[in-house]
Amino acid sequence: MKKILSILLTLAMVLSLVPAVFAADKPTITMSADKTSVAPGETVTLTVSLDKELVADAVGISISFDTNAYTLTGRKNLGSRPARLGFTNIDPANNQGAVKFFYLQTAFDKDDPSHTSFAAGDWASFTFTAKEGADTSNAKFTMKVDNLLTYSDDGASQVQVPHNVAGSELTIPVETAAAKGYTVSLGADKQVASGQIVEIPVAIGNNDGKTTYNAYDMTFSFDPTILTLNMEATSTEGYRVIPGSGTVRIVRYGKAAELGDALTLSFVTAGQGKSDVKVTTACVDTNANAIEFDAPAAAILDDTAVITVSGYTVTLPDGFTRTDAEGSVIAAGGTLTFKPADPNYDYTVTVTVGGGEATTVSPNEDGIYTVPNVNGNVVVTSTKTPKTFTVAQGDDTTGAATATYQTDYTFKLTPVNGYAYKMAVTIGGKAYTGFKAQVNDDGTTTYTIPGADVTGNIVINSKKQVKPLETYQVRFVGNGAGDATGESTVQEKANYTFTVAKQKNFAYTITATMGGKDVTITEGADNTYTIANVTGDLVITIEKKSTLTMEVAVSEYVQMDNKTVFLVTVTGTPEEGKAFAYGDNVMYKTTAYGENVYSWLVIVDKGEAFTVATAEANITQASATAEEVKQSYDVNETGVVDINDAQLTYDIYSGKYTDFEKVSVRKFLRADVNLDKAVNSTDAVAVVKNSK
Repeated sequence: MKKILSILLTLAMVLSLVPAVFAADKPTITMSADKTSVAPGETVTLTVSLDKELVADAVGISISFDTNAYTLTGRKNLGSRPARLGFTNIDPANNQGAVKFFYLQTAFDKDDPSHTSFAAGDWASFTFTAKEGADTSNAKFTMKVDNLLTYSDDGASQVQVPHNVAGSELTIPVETAAAKGYTVSLGADKQVASGQIVEIPVAIGNNDGKTTYNAYDMTFSFDPTILTLNMEATSTEGYRVIPGSGTVRIVRYGKAAELGDALTLSFVTAGQGKSDVKVTTACVDTNANAIEFDAPAAAILDDTAVITVSGYTVTLPDGFTRTDAEGSVIAAGGTLTFKPADPNYDYTVTVTVGGGEATTVSPNEDGIYTVPNVNGNVVVTSTKTPKTFTVAQGDDTTGAATATYQTDYTFKLTPVNGYAYKMAVTIGGKAYTGFKAQVNDDGTTTYTIPGADVTGNIVINSKKQVKPLETYQVRFVGNGAGDATGESTVQEKANYTFTVAKQKNFAYTITATMGGKDVTITEGADNTYTIANVTGDLVITIEKKSTLTMEVAVSEYVQMDNKTVFLVTVTGTPEEGKAFAYGDNVMYKTTAYGENVYSWLVIVDKGEAFTVATAEANITQASATAEEVKQSYDVNETGVVDINDAQLTYDIYSGKYTDFEKVSVRKFLRADVNLDKAVNSTDAVAVVKNSK
């Protein structure tokens, strides 16, 4: 034991003072691992081994590692000799630690000149546990042989033994888990010229299988001495920009959007230098959560884009785009190529470089203009002349023989009695239906093709045919239309008869038009009515008025693609123990609209008339107590006003919900936060202004 302690003390003194000496064909000490990578919380075991017999009395080995990535959690002597396994933090400032390994002989025989030797095999193992949360993608373990010692024949001194182990290195990365939920990333670094516009795309992703989003709230920072915000604040269509000093907050709500580039930050550069554009906060969510939840924070994957201000500027006229690159900067000596977006003009293009003399340039056969070897700021100007195209007329149509781009073209049809016409037009050989028709008092029809659509030669075909007997459409309108019964069509020159099932306590007014003009209706027995000698489409209006006394108002609340939501209000005091009802639905008490005001929402098809008389016909009193609705900015009633309240408001006025199954009448009524009896973009903007 005394000899062992002596050897350890000697090793400690010479550990870093005596360099290793390499010799060929000597035993080799190696380090191996049981894994190539680990996850946070998992372990990896390193094993130190000898490949062939080694004559020595003591060995000193160190294995350094990154303490930011790993913690030493186990150590074991695997050999037949005594060993000392220790830990030393050799560089705490740089997160470097080391394990020290001393392997010793147990006896010394001075009469044996070879002394004793170490047999080949595993000497020791060290177990490390991977840490959570650190940057551990390049975590390394480095082993070196510090000393090989043998005693002199008399046992009084130590001698270094040559070896051929220069050290070995293993990289065992700690894999990090992918971010969950929505993610936000900025676009790549960019180089631009001073005074130019630079645009940075901001992308939204998702790791939970979602493909769309509806709302986001993001804040970005930048150096205002290098970059000036180039985005106008807007509060329309669910999109708002809120600038600050070196910051900008952007809020979006509205229709579902695909993952990918969500917005583009636009700046004007100033001076020379660099500015980091950084996303500091980000919340993203879908409208499905807007009804009940607040928007969660997104994981920020790539938070910074570096903008370097340098290079030559490129100024193109409106309607021209670069084909060599994007943006308004070009490197010195580069070749600039560009073309017009609209090929329906003849262009004269001039170019100046570095403020020099203007030069006229011509396009190649693909319409592309070229400026080679750019050595200064480039300014391109142009003049343009609209192109002219030929026109071929059809039967019984007249018009000019040519048409000019961006100038409306008109032609007239003079019909011949007994013939029908179905106008067909082609422009540039492709079918075109965008023309407008206006029937004149003299029976002719004037057709107009907008100038923007005149992009090729025009061919007009009137498709003249002998006219057959017409079948006319019959349509019932008015609040009493549901009480009428009759066919939906009638043959030309035939009589048309319909009946009206008149309801008790209602007075009826019945009128009709034929081909847009008033027509006489003859009343018969049993509530039957006849229109004689039909020569046009019939529109029969049936209005009924309730004999009940009540003060009813109707206002348009929300417009949808194919539907309209109307707000029905009743002002008054119902009988004791009763409440106003619309059909089978008890109306809400909405004192925000006025004292003793009761409200309900009715969805009708777009174009369908909905009047006070229509509402009155459906209002009754029910034995119930009216529930009160109090308008507030917390539209989804979560108790918190945030971007999801604006999202729900947007979804309501944009027509996402065409019934009251997912979003109740109550929440529809709460969306009118400004109490103007309509839900629109101003309500969503008001919610954003009052959000947390």
